[in-house]
Formats: sequence, structure tokens, C-alpha cells
Amino acid sequence: MSYLKKPTKSEITWLIECQFIEHQITAGAWVTIQKQLVGFELIPDLDSENLGTLRLHRREKKDYRKNLKSKEPKLYAILNTTPQKEIQVLTASPRTARRFMDQEYLVLSNRMPDEVRAWIASYFGKR
Repeated sequence: MSYLKKPTKSEITWLIECQFIEHQITAGAWVTIQKQLVGFELIPDLDSENLGTLRLHRREKKDYRKNLKSKEPKLYAILNTTPQKEIQVLTASPRTARRFMDQEYLVLSNRMPDEVRAWIASYFGKR
């Protein structure tokens, strides 16, 4: 375990640790275990398996604005379905998250931390 804990962000990227729990899903006679996204650690443990890089893209600015203006802005973690470990994408764009839902990925979301909201809002002022 690493004791190095420091913010790992730039103007357009932020390394964030996703916090998951496992829970049971029942569908008919089938019971399976699935991850649930319960939060984010903004000063991540760099040895964690649950690291994702939130990368801001100019072409997604409208999506970010719409997300920030919503009642509860969200961050989306897109994971491989087998195994449900590796974070493929961490995004603040609901549209990008929806695109992954149509594929073979698990898309999870949770409330965007206030610090991330402010960081994304400041991105608009710089571009």
C-alpha cells in the first residue's frame, strides 16, 4: 500500500479513485454479484485497482454544462463486464455514458463531488 497521497490533477485530467461495494442482483432464478459505485476519493491511493482518469474534452462542453445544471450532477464509471474490475472510462458526460450502455460495458454513476464540479466549471472559463 502506498503512503503517497496527493492530488493528481492538471487542467484537463484528474486521477480519481472510485469506491465500490458488491451487491446481489436477482433476475428470475439467477443471482449474480455486481459492483455498485458508492463514491469517489479525490486524493487517491495510487496502488488502488479502482483508479480512473477523468479527462475533459472540449467537444463535450455542452454535456458537462447540462450535467452541472442538473439537480444532482453525476460522474460515470464505465467498466468491463468481465471481469467487473477495470475502469475503462471515467466521464462527466451523460451522453458518453449512454454510448457505452449500448455496448458490453457496465455503466455506474454517483453524485459528482463539489470539488469536481468547481474544477469542471473553471475549465469553461479557461477555454
